[in-house]
Amino acid sequence: MRKVLGAFIAFAAMPVASGYAADMALKAPPAAAAAIYNWTGVYIGGEVGGGWASGTTTDVDPSGGFPAGFTSQSITRSGVLGGGYAGYNYQINQIVLGIDGNYDWADLTGSGSDVSPTTGNTSVHSAKMKWDAAITGRLGYANNNMLFFVKGGWAWAGFSESSTSTTPGGALFGNSSSSDTRNGGTVGGGIEYGFAPHWSAKLEYDYVKFRTSNYNASALSAAGVASTPAKSSASDLNEFKGGVAYRF
Repeated sequence: MRKVLGAFIAFAAMPVASGYAADMALKAPPAAAAAIYNWTGVYIGGEVGGGWASGTTTDVDPSGGFPAGFTSQSITRSGVLGGGYAGYNYQINQIVLGIDGNYDWADLTGSGSDVSPTTGNTSVHSAKMKWDAAITGRLGYANNNMLFFVKGGWAWAGFSESSTSTTPGGALFGNSSSSDTRNGGTVGGGIEYGFAPHWSAKLEYDYVKFRTSNYNASALSAAGVASTPAKSSASDLNEFKGGVAYRF
């Protein structure tokens, strides 16, 4: 009797076991976890963009028929720039901390003219920004392979200017030229997109407020007299850049 009862129980359990096995076979596998982009590491890249730098110059010494204390009209230099950048990021959850440095060659040019309030002389200026560089700290928020960041630090740039002064009658009064390096604080921000495990592209905007620069120009009068009049310049810089970097 016990043998018959055991066989009956085993037979009754077979459909339950078979149904469970069928359910296991038909159950979909769990979805794969979304890939998380890792922003930690060293990177190096190239960038290109455009910018404009505006500034005024004050004659500390009399120069070109202009009195001491005369401030020129603002000249805006605009054009293209491009170069390289590198840095390091460290990611903590969705927060990304980093340090970034760049050096760009620039061809930002502009011109202007002034009339002396004392002699009536006219001075025509040609101005240029030749390069710029910066070292900044970065703070970012990462959404997988998308990074939104702000930055701040210190920047440097090379400026040059040449001027020709003529008398009210049009005769040459003299020429002058100058070149100086300016520095100041910079802030900026942008967005970076990781389009491959080791590659990312960025768009960013930066602003630089340069400290007042004091320097001496090289001047030569029409009579052949050389001098080095002191000048003082105040300027700032705006730039938009795009770049692509390789991440190690």
